Amino acid sequence: MTDFKKKFYDITSLIQVEFDRNMDMYGEKIQCRRGCSKCCSQIFRITQLDGWMISQHIKQLPEARKNELQQKAKEYISLLSLTGEGLPCPALGTESECTICEARPVICRRFGMPIYDYKNPQNVHACELNFKDGDEITDDKFIPNQTEIGMKWDELKDEFSQKEHIIPPLIKGGQGGSKIQMGVNGTTIAEAIAGELNGLER
Repeated sequence: MTDFKKKFYDITSLIQVEFDRNMDMYGEKIQCRRGCSKCCSQIFRITQLDGWMISQHIKQLPEARKNELQQKAKEYISLLSLTGEGLPCPALGTESECTICEARPVICRRFGMPIYDYKNPQNVHACELNFKDGDEITDDKFIPNQTEIGMKWDELKDEFSQKEHIIPPLIKGGQGGSKIQMGVNGTTIAEAIAGELNGLER
């Protein structure tokens, strides 16, 4: 499983280089920085691989910190089931910083800069604080760079999924201590923090 970690971080390094390039290009237009957490109260799902990376990160934390994060995640899951509305991510710190930054999902790493999806080329996505509808993106490297990132990420997700027959599913703590399995549609950050991997290489 160490190989998946390396490949994950290889891709996230590409994403960081692309994000830095966009920061240099657009300057103050991109407001993403410590303390900005508008996108951290959205409801979205993450991939199986993202969830596994988070769970591995949580396992390595000091016991007190691990318990604190897992309790926050369980409370988040319970509240979300009642409200159905976006709540601050349980990984968000007191200064609106990501406390699992090293293991944060790929979508969290990409969001903010303009995002091009080679499988859905008619749309470009970006944080509304940084770009408005109709803003023109004039950047010769935009499509080729983001296509490379997207294709590499899809290849790695597929590879991880294909190993599923030898990788036990992620078991997550649900309400009332019940257990639910992470399916093919992935999981959430809160579920990955609150859950545990059963039978995987530690």
